[in-house]
Amino acid sequence: MAKTTLNQADFSGSYGTEASPITFASNQVTTTIVGGLTATLSASKQYWVDGPLLYTVVVTNNSGETYSKGVLADKIDTTNVTFDNDYAVQINGEKTSDYTYTGGVLTVNLPDVSDGSSLTVTFQVTQA
Repeated sequence: MAKTTLNQADFSGSYGTEASPITFASNQVTTTIVGGLTATLSASKQYWVDGPLLYTVVVTNNSGETYSKGVLADKIDTTNVTFDNDYAVQINGEKTSDYTYTGGVLTVNLPDVSDGSSLTVTFQVTQA
């Protein structure tokens, strides 16, 4: 189950040439804590000479809940690489059409990941 935490920094001190006392606060931020969900990104090559480069993203769910309506967004550096439309996107080894690639951003709609399981997303790029 997701939890949230709030944080705000408070300050006190003196301000200006007359050393006027002052207190102020930062904005408040809210962070959602989702325990048990992890994503690991890896590449098929550390040093890339030629051929395609395969990226693999593994999403693992040990949160006690089902991870649903997930969306993977990956900004691809189009100055160096080109998205491989022929390979497209695979989820757990099966080609999927449930993705878009626009303006260098690959967006993949993910199937549900039940507690205690994982899914693997792969896609390829070639040198530009």
